[in-house]
Amino acid sequence: MSALHTISVSPTNGLINSCLRLVCPGDGILFIQDGVYHCCPPCLLDSVSQDNALFALREDLLARGLLCKISERITPVGFGRFVELTIDYDKVISWS
Repeated sequence: MSALHTISVSPTNGLINSCLRLVCPGDGILFIQDGVYHCCPPCLLDSVSQDNALFALREDLLARGLLCKISERITPVGFGRFVELTIDYDKVISWS
């Protein structure tokens, strides 16, 4: 059973460490709101398995001036794809 983990808090919160301990192969991680700050190198995301897809909400990246600064592992997505991701995965786990 795959899960989409959504991270909405900044790196200073430290919540990403708890999330990464529970991410299983085939899970995805979507960064939204202040969570998009996790997408800029250097970041912990380099240690995430290639089996896990990484996404960030494009609108939140743009609002924070980060779209051109994110790790190449991150796939920016719009609101439409965000909704599709919640359907593509078996469950959604919100980290906030």
